[in-house]
Amino acid sequence: MRNFHYIFKDTSLIITRIYDHSIPAQLEDIISKASEHFVYFTKGLTEMPYEIFVPVFEDNTQNTTEISKNQSTYFDYWGLYFDDEVQHDVNGIHLKNKTAP
Repeated sequence: MRNFHYIFKDTSLIITRIYDHSIPAQLEDIISKASEHFVYFTKGLTEMPYEIFVPVFEDNTQNTTEISKNQSTYFDYWGLYFDDEVQHDVNGIHLKNKTAP
């Protein structure tokens, strides 16, 4: 399994595998973090992202060997897409700081 798609009523959670069995090993914690940060993800409950990507890498030069043992990678940066008729840019957020990278 390369990606895992969890489809809710209003949004989709797309989790990328970062090492063998990383998704089943981290799924419970990922769902917990999504719940914990729900108010922040929804801009104070005013707008629902239609897709949440987990994880988004700040440094695209990292390879999977380099990150494969770093389980915290799932909890660094996530990408959020909102339904905006003007643009469809990803909003990246740092979970710990609740800021854009």
